Amino acid sequence: MKDLGKILKLLELSTSQNDGEALNAVRKANEMRAKAGLEWKEVFEKLSGTPGSITEIIPPISPRRPQPKFHTVNTMLDEILNRSLSDVHRARMEEIKYSYELLDSLSGKEINALINTFNGNIS
Repeated sequence: MKDLGKILKLLELSTSQNDGEALNAVRKANEMRAKAGLEWKEVFEKLSGTPGSITEIIPPISPRRPQPKFHTVNTMLDEILNRSLSDVHRARMEEIKYSYELLDSLSGKEINALINTFNGNIS
């Protein structure tokens, strides 16, 4: 592939202090690689001249772990109130929800009650 040298030069440009230039270089290198129908592993193997040797240097790519789900006070309260709770716990959570809607904040005790209930640590 004649574009390997160009891809290598583009990858070298990706170290530029100019973020726009570095990003454009990476995007152009990706575009050229994709047009050639190659994976990055294959590009590096062709550049090294030794098929299979690149896997000794670069570990196999594992799939990305999903991002953790962030819970807000509202999402926690909604989930809790959809659960089967005792009358006492439901009343407490509804009180916390009302307080939060009214004041847009919670006390330390209310936060603890909310988190414990959300995590299932209710007594």
